[in-house]
Amino acid sequence: MPQPLFFDQIKYIPSIEVAMHRGLWSFVLLFILLLFLNEIKDFWTLFNSIKNIFVLSVTGILIAVNWTGFIYSVSIQQVQDASLGYFLTPMISIVFGFFFLDEKLNSYRIISVALMFIACLILFLSLGNFPFIAVLIGTTWAIYGLLRKQIAVSPATGLLFESGLVTIIALPYLIYLSFIDIGFMSLSINYTSIMLILTGAVTIFPLFFFNLGLKHIPLGLAGVLFYIAPSFHFITSVFILGEYMELEKFLAFMIIWAGVVIFIYDTIKRNKLS
Repeated sequence: MPQPLFFDQIKYIPSIEVAMHRGLWSFVLLFILLLFLNEIKDFWTLFNSIKNIFVLSVTGILIAVNWTGFIYSVSIQQVQDASLGYFLTPMISIVFGFFFLDEKLNSYRIISVALMFIACLILFLSLGNFPFIAVLIGTTWAIYGLLRKQIAVSPATGLLFESGLVTIIALPYLIYLSFIDIGFMSLSINYTSIMLILTGAVTIFPLFFFNLGLKHIPLGLAGVLFYIAPSFHFITSVFILGEYMELEKFLAFMIIWAGVVIFIYDTIKRNKLS
């Protein structure tokens, strides 16, 4: 089940509470997986480096904000904005790479970034509001990627630490909600409790198999596959969740898609030359 459809089923639960459960059950599931695969020892070695702990603590906060933003977008029926955010991420990463990693900008990447800004400008001027959710999701994910590049930690091990950090925050919060009897999690087996537990599975399994697939496919193809999820988010929002799309927003999406195509072409071209 695509993530927007899944989270749409529990949109009656506050976004922060769902995000806290997502972190908690992601940690539990990933810990079991790494234990089963005998890779849990890599997790303990993280604590030998203060840099790793600091960077992963920051990225843990970023991923929690990103998750909350996505869940919130589903609850208020703005999945299109979340999809737009993930489409914007590579272009924002290009800007970060230029300023912080001294990466060179060729003509293709300059055009991609320019198209991103034009699309955001169209949304801002035509709809009268800033695409806050899209920029929040795109920026937090781009900063997340920038910081994770600074440390040599596997995606699964890093995510275990990050979800563990969220769990440290989540447990007191969820226990408090249960204590004052306003939490949605119950010790009895019911639909809501099962769905909250499954937030871990819908988070971990796509990431786990994506990273597993990276070992067997070209990097250029992996870059293309990154856009499958937000594409499905967009299709789901329009054709299943019935979100209305203004003409101006559709135009902005078309411009962003043009930028994405240029970005993918440039990525594949670079990989062939390297």
